Amino acid sequence: MANILCLDFDDTIVLDNTTRQIFERFAPPTWREFEAEYHAGQLSVEQFNARALDLVEAPREEIVAHVRAHARPRDGLVELCDWAHWNDWLVAVVSSGFDLYIDPILDDLGLDRAARHAGRAERGYRWRVRYYSPRGIELQEGFKLSYADAFRRAGDFVAYVGDGASDVAAAALAPVVFARSTLLERLVGAHAAVFAFETFGDVKAVLERDAAGWAAVGG
Repeated sequence: MANILCLDFDDTIVLDNTTRQIFERFAPPTWREFEAEYHAGQLSVEQFNARALDLVEAPREEIVAHVRAHARPRDGLVELCDWAHWNDWLVAVVSSGFDLYIDPILDDLGLDRAARHAGRAERGYRWRVRYYSPRGIELQEGFKLSYADAFRRAGDFVAYVGDGASDVAAAALAPVVFARSTLLERLVGAHAAVFAFETFGDVKAVLERDAAGWAAVGG
């Protein structure tokens, strides 16, 4: 059994949606048709991301350079991760984004000890992204949920940190949730332990105050 601090990436670790920034910069305008289908519930977030990335023709180096120039990490991230490591919490980034940009941003921040679970992007003739469950099964939806469920089945105690609609099902399985934006709106009144946050300093303050108590009662 482990204590896991599970972090979403886009709009959580960073202030903006990096996936969307890539599409806005490198994909033709037709990617917005897929976005509309996603918002209408006709595509999962994984299907939307895969179809939109298929439209991108820029090489990896150009995409990564753009991402590095525009990434804005949320205040307190490194301090939160340091607290987690010093207090025997595993930091796990679980994102429906792509390793293509998540890895360089986390590497630049020196967060090499954080586990990373995201879509695997490769470019052959065109860009492709695939999402795999913890058991190695390729998924078309429910990527974050598959990890949340695996943590629960392993008996891990999870504090989930996220913001969006794609976090709701996964966060609902966690004993403790730190939420903002859509996730906060959806879980207030529906989850027993939801804490609002704007910076990771907010998350760290609650952990410093309450985490020992969670461990004492087994979550």
